[in-house]
Amino acid sequence: MENKAKPTVFEFTSYKFEPENKRILFNYKQEFKGKEPILYTETIVLPEVPDLAGIPEGLVNKLLQGLHLILGVSYFKFYCSSIVRHKYKLAKEEADFWNIIYKKGLGEFFYRNKLDPKKSPKFTFDKKARTNSSRLPKNNKFLVAVSGGKDSVVAVELLKERGVDITAIFTETQKKSEFVDQLAGQMDVKFLKIQRFLDAQVFQKHDFDGHIPISAVYAFLGVLFAVLYKYSGFIVANEFSSNFGNIKYKGEVVNHQWSKSSEFEVLFQNYLRSFVTPDVDYFSAVRPFYEIRIAKLFSNYRKYFPYFSSCNKNFKIAGGENKNKLWCGECPKCAFVFLLMSAFLEKEELVNIFGRDLFENQNLLPLFKDILGFGKLKPFDCVGTFEESQAALYLAREKFAESKMVKEFLPLIKNSEKLVEKVFKAQQSNAPAYLKFLGLENAGILGYGREGKITEEYLKKNYPNLKLGILDQAIDKDYLKKQDKFDILVKTPGISKDKIKIPYTTATNVFFSEIKARGNKIIGVTGSKGKSTTTSLIYHILKQADKNVVLLGNIGIPMLSALLEDSKNKIFVIELSSAQLDDTKYSPNIAVVTNLFPEHMDYHKTEKNYYTAKKNIILFQNSGDVFVYNPKNKKMLEWLKGVKSKLVPFANSALLSDSEIPLIGEHNRENIKAAIAAVRQFGVGDSQIKNAIKTFRPLPHRLEFVGEFNGIKFYDDAISTTPESTIMALRAIKNVDTIFLGGQDRGYKFSQLEKELKKYKIKNVVLFPDSGKRIIKAKKNFNILETKNMDEAVKFAFKFTAKGKVCLLSCASPSYSVWKDFEEKGDQFKNLVKKYGEEAI
Repeated sequence: MENKAKPTVFEFTSYKFEPENKRILFNYKQEFKGKEPILYTETIVLPEVPDLAGIPEGLVNKLLQGLHLILGVSYFKFYCSSIVRHKYKLAKEEADFWNIIYKKGLGEFFYRNKLDPKKSPKFTFDKKARTNSSRLPKNNKFLVAVSGGKDSVVAVELLKERGVDITAIFTETQKKSEFVDQLAGQMDVKFLKIQRFLDAQVFQKHDFDGHIPISAVYAFLGVLFAVLYKYSGFIVANEFSSNFGNIKYKGEVVNHQWSKSSEFEVLFQNYLRSFVTPDVDYFSAVRPFYEIRIAKLFSNYRKYFPYFSSCNKNFKIAGGENKNKLWCGECPKCAFVFLLMSAFLEKEELVNIFGRDLFENQNLLPLFKDILGFGKLKPFDCVGTFEESQAALYLAREKFAESKMVKEFLPLIKNSEKLVEKVFKAQQSNAPAYLKFLGLENAGILGYGREGKITEEYLKKNYPNLKLGILDQAIDKDYLKKQDKFDILVKTPGISKDKIKIPYTTATNVFFSEIKARGNKIIGVTGSKGKSTTTSLIYHILKQADKNVVLLGNIGIPMLSALLEDSKNKIFVIELSSAQLDDTKYSPNIAVVTNLFPEHMDYHKTEKNYYTAKKNIILFQNSGDVFVYNPKNKKMLEWLKGVKSKLVPFANSALLSDSEIPLIGEHNRENIKAAIAAVRQFGVGDSQIKNAIKTFRPLPHRLEFVGEFNGIKFYDDAISTTPESTIMALRAIKNVDTIFLGGQDRGYKFSQLEKELKKYKIKNVVLFPDSGKRIIKAKKNFNILETKNMDEAVKFAFKFTAKGKVCLLSCASPSYSVWKDFEEKGDQFKNLVKKYGEEAI
């Protein structure tokens, strides 16, 4: 018996990028003990000479390195050397990514070859290497993978219906795939073709052979070509069904379709953002659907019926293409697709596609048995779940009642209606939020206030075939129990995410995802106090500097309203509340945080949850983004570690003297410094900033001077709904003699506020329910009125406030126990002050 040479090291030796020759060469070496090494070269042929202008050189190299490593799986598998060698400086997290890709992507390979998954390579890393990614301009253009099957057809058609600018792209390996050319010709979109030529030695005999994570290869190729040809993303058509494995082997789940799964998709998305670029998206357009629902969608696109194919024989590299027919009628894919389509097409039409009735082929009985889940093992192929296969047969039962397969297997199917309901439910999607509605039948708008109405308008404009429903407490007290009627919800910020039981998104996420895809700049502002003032001031300064700027967000203008108009070249300044940030998946280009202290505990439940929500404003930032922070805030300083964006502290100076600033208080000077730091990122000069600040008018209910009556100055600070913000107001305004406190009780601690009241020798206090009774424990030396009536409170102020002193409305609690909101409370206060003040005159 011949002694086999022992494989020792598999090496990723080099690559050569020749853009002018439209090709890339990838080289590998397999070393042995006692035998000469084997050298492999794989060639990728580009469809066009790329224009590399504007693409960071480091980015192209990083993409080529990644492609070098993933293409190597085709050659590593032949001998499974215990050691792999590469010359790249990978960070530990990056090496971990490659270890997972090889181990899980080769799961079936290890199982079929009876190898221990421990044979999977371990990629080395450089301890000094750091995560880093490059930035690119966005243009809202996408490459879409076309494979020849129904799934990619559905993806292309759904994207076209949404009006997305797409180009189809196909990877052709070793031989021409004419039927894919014919299919793409029906799509009425631009078409690019990548040619992949494996080393000729691939077709020789080796120690091992078998399945590789081919969809991972396509993912790396697609992203590379997206960058080279100036696209903002690479879209695939991988279904929810691909998440389910075939068998468990040596403690690992073996999934033939692992590189099509959601696990891989999320893993690859994170890899791109951390190590390559955050500006190229990768996602599946049909991820929410089991294959059976994709088949239902495909049944509406009959023009493709003569051209599509998923038959394995059409995609085998060796042996030539099956030129005579699109479907062999014998492989698992043929059987599975026939089964799915039987649920939606008439028998004659389906038989016409496949050239025969597969349900009548007795030889296929064992194959259908495995596909339906009544055999020993789900076929190692791109077939769906047992549940959807059984649901399809159940739905086809009447049209194919006399068929062998229906007679054989229909009696074995249990809970048929529940199966159908399950496999037609939409699942969560990893797509950008504005594309999560592709192919869905309906959506529920959860909360029908101002934002909900704009959301409805946006969805009607962009998804005219989407059926919309309204879930709102004012319409139906049991509105949360109706979620299951919808494919997806668009949730208003006022409703906690913990109450949502089905896939959902938010108007905030929809807005951010679409605006970022268009390449607009977003300034997002949050904070426990001062965010409205700071947001308005940033907007005002940029407007005065002749920037094309739009004010949106929690300040009262729904974000999606901007997408109903032309948004080209606009800068968006957005106030973001903790509720809006709580489940955001995006961060602004420039994030501004004014200050941080506990607030909205009824919504977030704990301080940790509140701060976590606030921190989302920077969580998804990358290099090239900016974080404007308050260096005086301890909590904010804790956030700086690990931030990928540029760190910019508040400006050192407010630029103007106190007498020139139209805002009262030290906290407002900090707001001004935050705004200055933000607008400087757009090249606005200090002289422009000074002039703009002088002309800025304070917002209502924020230390707003109401007037002086009977020698008493009245200030409306109804926006202050926490003890901390009321303390800021007391420090901003001198000579307060009367203060209005209390409102909804959210369990705040008032001990420090009580000390401040005594420190500033405030005599007269109005206490509103419910929290009012807890604010002052030692009531001695205070003149107190407990009331829920603003009229009584204002009369009390006129009666007891000393001339030359101040009456301040700053309640340290939310308003909802007595008033609809802080605006209603502040307006009542101002109207009554003016009423009684004018009467006194």
